[in-house]
Amino acid sequence: TTTLPAQIALKYKLDIVPVYIKRTKNNNFQMELFQPIECKYLKESEEEKINITLKLNRFLEEMILKDPGQWIWTHNRWK
Repeated sequence: TTTLPAQIALKYKLDIVPVYIKRTKNNNFQMELFQPIECKYLKESEEEKINITLKLNRFLEEMILKDPGQWIWTHNRWK
């Protein structure tokens, strides 16, 4: 799992806003924004980078488990 979003957020003192985009009928989409993951007041450290990445992965896991049919694999992750 990449830590790049966490690295960027920490380096530039930015919060991360999780977004979920759901396919609906007739090729339309519905976008939902979630509570930001606060990063702007955190110190740039390996521990914080890992904590932020874990939060992002938990969000992703929650969205996939909520509606697995919405998830599209773009590569063979488990070769």
